[in-house]
Amino acid sequence: MRTLFSPKAVAWVLVLIAAVAVPPLVGGYVTSMLILIAIWTIMCFSMNLIFGYTGQLSLGHAAFLGIGAYTFGLITVKLHVGFWPAFVIAIVFTGLVAFLVGIPALKLRGPYFILVTLGFAVIVGVIVLGWIDLTGGANGLSGIPRPNPIPLPGGGKLRFDSLLSIYYFILFFVVLIGLFCHRLVRSLVGKRFIAISYNENLTESLGINTMSQKLLSFTISAILAGIAGVLYATYNVVISPEVTHFARGMDVVAYLIVGGAGTMAGPIVGTLVLMTVPEVLQILPYLKTLINGIILMLFIIFLPRGIIGWFNTNLGERVTSKRAVNGSA
Repeated sequence: MRTLFSPKAVAWVLVLIAAVAVPPLVGGYVTSMLILIAIWTIMCFSMNLIFGYTGQLSLGHAAFLGIGAYTFGLITVKLHVGFWPAFVIAIVFTGLVAFLVGIPALKLRGPYFILVTLGFAVIVGVIVLGWIDLTGGANGLSGIPRPNPIPLPGGGKLRFDSLLSIYYFILFFVVLIGLFCHRLVRSLVGKRFIAISYNENLTESLGINTMSQKLLSFTISAILAGIAGVLYATYNVVISPEVTHFARGMDVVAYLIVGGAGTMAGPIVGTLVLMTVPEVLQILPYLKTLINGIILMLFIIFLPRGIIGWFNTNLGERVTSKRAVNGSA
């Protein structure tokens, strides 16, 4: 019972209630912003798995976002495959590409791995922009379908033809992926990921195949990025080469650092802060990157563990102090 009604569990329930209840009360613009925040939160969950828990910084995740989005778009628009089969094919293909890229890339460490993933993102961006006959080049790809109606008991159908319905559709995946990541990092596999992030050489000396574990983390992380890409294509209906730009991957790293890498709430908080602040301040589009850069720099200097990391540290110190006082009494 204590675990069920712990402060963290209550906080998560309240956040979920707010996520469900707030959108019907606000306008379409705010709902659109919440949709984008939800999609980039999934991207942050993806980055958190490989960077926050496994300790491998990848700057190529925008490429996996783009691969998922373009694969889904091409299959549905040009091959006229149904929504759900195309969804599955897109994320499986994204995972396969990540697996093949990860085999040579993950043999490298530190800045060399970062540069390889960055180079991969640049290559994917060039292909998407230059292969005009397939991707549409700079004009992008349009006509991407929304999810098919889901039959309900009694003859009704759950349709996704409104902005609010698309929001709840994407929110479902945010919750699903959040629960998946929560279970994964607390499993034996997740503990291996965390061990690698602390000391890869020591982990390998204990008989753990660190290469296979890093490859698994990298592939799962890319699949989550591919899901974010499919959802982005579904919401936006049109995709362009901009989604594959490596700068989008850097944005995700910034969101994660601000929120707190290696925490479950960090991806949500960081994305919410860095996507909301420029909108609230009505910052001009070309100044958003500058503002985000300044915020990121301040966090690296003063709160290197991010908002959630700082909160957890201070909360832990208070609990320890309280126990010490009670014990001495």
